[in-house]
Amino acid sequence: MKKILFLTFLFLALTLSGDIFPSDHNEQKNAFKLIDYHYKSPLVPRIFMKKMPLEIKKLEGRERVALFIQTVLPLVLLENEKILAEREDILEIANKEPWAVKDMALIKEKAYKYRIIKKDDNPADFDEKKREKVRLMFNHKVRAIPPPVALGQAALESGWGTSRFVKLGNNIFGHVSHDTSKGIKPLNWSGKKRHIKIFDSLGKSIAVYMLNLNRNRAYYSFRQFRRYYPGNYLKMAEGFVKYSRIKEEYTGRLQLIIRKFRFYRYGKAKLDDKARTDSIEKLNQVNIY
Repeated sequence: MKKILFLTFLFLALTLSGDIFPSDHNEQKNAFKLIDYHYKSPLVPRIFMKKMPLEIKKLEGRERVALFIQTVLPLVLLENEKILAEREDILEIANKEPWAVKDMALIKEKAYKYRIIKKDDNPADFDEKKREKVRLMFNHKVRAIPPPVALGQAALESGWGTSRFVKLGNNIFGHVSHDTSKGIKPLNWSGKKRHIKIFDSLGKSIAVYMLNLNRNRAYYSFRQFRRYYPGNYLKMAEGFVKYSRIKEEYTGRLQLIIRKFRFYRYGKAKLDDKARTDSIEKLNQVNIY
């Protein structure tokens, strides 16, 4: 009965929006099977998990890697879609000369979001030189995070999705919270000033991670390498010396994961809208009565 209901839900979701949010691993697995999706494919169906499947901890080797990629990669691509849409909108507005009065609030909001200006700065007061600097920084900072890099860091930081923080807080990258009443206390943590942050979903965790890379001064080198060495994910990994206390050892581990698991194959991965059409055709052939 549950499978029948899920197939009905899947049909409606594919028909109306194309985005699927399975409630558990069985639904996720059934959806992938229906679409004939393999984790090595650069065309990724719009199937998004809000939580990491608990089954991942029971799996080993290639099966764990496959489920991890099938769960995390669609979310990475979805967040990148949002960033690219944001980039297109803000560049169109910021590239106007002069800046329209009606656009000032949005320019200020986005410029502060990406730490291009200070909170109290007023774009209406900027001279031509300052406006040009803001445009250049929008172009430099508001960019997608390459999937091979995101997957590599997600695997490193979460133990391939098996960490306690992923299970309890949907926290893939170990982001901290200064509100200890709402965070998760690490088992070996003696400090009292911060705990591990709890997110509503894996997607929220990935969104915060991406914004962090795009605006934090510690990742300036990564942003430079991303811009001037497109497609060179091992070079980009060198930009994370300040991401971890182990510095160069961390960048070496990240490079190893990208190479060993061939994450570079996902450099041009994208969400596949065609999977929706193919799935509807297959669903029409399924007897759900």
